[in-house]
Amino acid sequence: MSPRKRTTDNGMPPYVYWKNGAWRLMAPPHLRVYLPEQKTWHRLGTEKQEALNRYAELMGNLQKETGMAKLFNRYQAEVIPHKAPRTQKDNLKELAKLRAVFEKMHPSQVTTQHCQQYLDHRGKQSRTQANHEIALLSHIFRKAMQWGVVTQNPVKGVEKHKIKARDRYVEDWELEQFLSVAPAFIKAYVDFKLLTGLRQGDILALPLNALRDEGIAVKTRKTGRRGVIQWVPELRKAVADLKACNNKQGLTLICDRFGKPLNDSAFHNRWGQAMRKALKETQLQERFTEHDLRAKHATDLDEAGGDATDNLLHDDKRTTKTYLRSRKATQITPLVRKKSGQ
Repeated sequence: MSPRKRTTDNGMPPYVYWKNGAWRLMAPPHLRVYLPEQKTWHRLGTEKQEALNRYAELMGNLQKETGMAKLFNRYQAEVIPHKAPRTQKDNLKELAKLRAVFEKMHPSQVTTQHCQQYLDHRGKQSRTQANHEIALLSHIFRKAMQWGVVTQNPVKGVEKHKIKARDRYVEDWELEQFLSVAPAFIKAYVDFKLLTGLRQGDILALPLNALRDEGIAVKTRKTGRRGVIQWVPELRKAVADLKACNNKQGLTLICDRFGKPLNDSAFHNRWGQAMRKALKETQLQERFTEHDLRAKHATDLDEAGGDATDNLLHDDKRTTKTYLRSRKATQITPLVRKKSGQ
């Protein structure tokens, strides 16, 4: 077994690898300083149970630490690695913001007032991000309660920012204007997006072996739900067009110039360039996001009598409702004032 391969599928904890005839803990920098021997590799034993017992002893050193910095470290080491890849990436960014404010405090010193003040101050920059960060802090404290570090969660009672739900609906004419100047890749991507309704992350990570005789087999990275998108001629064409845009075909449907999966940053750059060009050269006056197309897929499908909840692979219809954009104006009956003598 390669020492670089994670072994959680073999029942071992994070950072535990089989190397040189024994189970060993490869301590990352953020944990190394809290272990008895401040080195990278720690031999745990040749038998699984022996290794697990030794791992528990080493982790016990962290359990005895009560500083917020050490609490953050333990959460980063034990909890975040088990989340979805995109969630891990987001959590690490959010954790960096929390560290800057709370790292030097003791968990028992953190009060609801501190958390509310953090939320209010951070909300001046981004209300949405502030809500995400305070939600992460709340989960950290819930884990801390389980670990016996604290007895209560100071985030409980904090009032999050009210975020106005996005209600942008992309009209057909707007989409046509955008596509009239968009490059071939963006055109093919939009076609695929509107046909499938998949999230951006799931599209960019879609492997070629998901393209099967019965349809496109998908598994959402966010919820883990599975589905099969049935083939129609338009979908086959969108897939063929996306492949044609690859300079080098790799293992995913969409690739960068080296045949590797196209990352989020590179996609945003391409989308942004196309949107700026459309705003400058066409009659499009208001920008829309890639994510707005998922809402358009759901709304158009719902109006056509389809099941948007199934198409979006949601577990709850209430989640789907956040994607639906009402296109029907409320009919208002004029109130005719009665005149005197009538």
